[in-house]
Amino acid sequence: MLNVDPKADVTIYQKLMDLEAEPVTKNLDYRSHYFDDPDALAAFEKYAETLFGLDFNLWRDKGLWDKNYTAFSAFDGDECVASICVYPSDITFRGNVSRWAQLLTVGTRPEYRGRGIQRELWNRSRTWIDDQFDMTFLFTDDVAAGFYEKLGFVRQAEYFDVTHNVTGVTSAGAPFQKLDLGIDGDFSILKRLAFDREPVSNVLGFRNPKLLLFMFLYQYRDWTYYIEELDTIVVVEQTDSAIRVHDIVAERMPMEHDLEFLLGTFRQEEIHWLFCTDRLVLSALRREEVTDDVLIVSPEFKSDQKLTFPSSIRA
Repeated sequence: MLNVDPKADVTIYQKLMDLEAEPVTKNLDYRSHYFDDPDALAAFEKYAETLFGLDFNLWRDKGLWDKNYTAFSAFDGDECVASICVYPSDITFRGNVSRWAQLLTVGTRPEYRGRGIQRELWNRSRTWIDDQFDMTFLFTDDVAAGFYEKLGFVRQAEYFDVTHNVTGVTSAGAPFQKLDLGIDGDFSILKRLAFDREPVSNVLGFRNPKLLLFMFLYQYRDWTYYIEELDTIVVVEQTDSAIRVHDIVAERMPMEHDLEFLLGTFRQEEIHWLFCTDRLVLSALRREEVTDDVLIVSPEFKSDQKLTFPSSIRA
């Protein structure tokens, strides 16, 4: 829900230029928790589509619109001109569960930049966030990260595991199928597992079923494989140089060898595991630093481990 369309006509840097600029426009109306107002919600959706190319209709049509997805927005009349959205997740971190806030759909319409609106939105949302959540995080790019650091956030390096892929597997293994999320039965499998899943990791695992389903509907539609015998969904992206496993969604986490039959059908010799792999018992070749985006966290996050936030939380 943040920077969903990489071809959007505005960059994150441009959207956040107003963090250090002129005083806030006096006649703007700042609103939050307003999604029960149909007109205001429609204005927010128009803002999201204009800035990010994001259409919420598919998510809504599946009955997944979530009241916990909370916007702090600036309105000029009936037009939403800037927003910071907060979406909570239950986080398993080192075996303990807590509630964290993710910032999403952060932006300002071009003609309203340079007025300090984003800083005002952050000031208005921060007290509520601090009262509700244990930590705050977001994903951004390298340029915009500096703006968040000036607001008190910290840049956190991430590292993922790389293993060798056993290609051309010929031994019998659990059969799998590619799910078609346009088919009700296939989507029902995904929805059930999204709500009933175990954490993918005890080191760092996220639980936000509706955000996960958002990712499946919009980003993972073509990468979703189901192993019926294991009742497990595996998200696998194929690139020229490697396959990237974004998530494993199961009530009972499999081991690495349980996935060899599926992953071995891809010809790439390396597997990139885009989440913490402590529950898979991997024989890792190496660790590589995440470079797709930049993780920004509130100062409460403390870790000296080389870990990664799951790819499926990177909406």
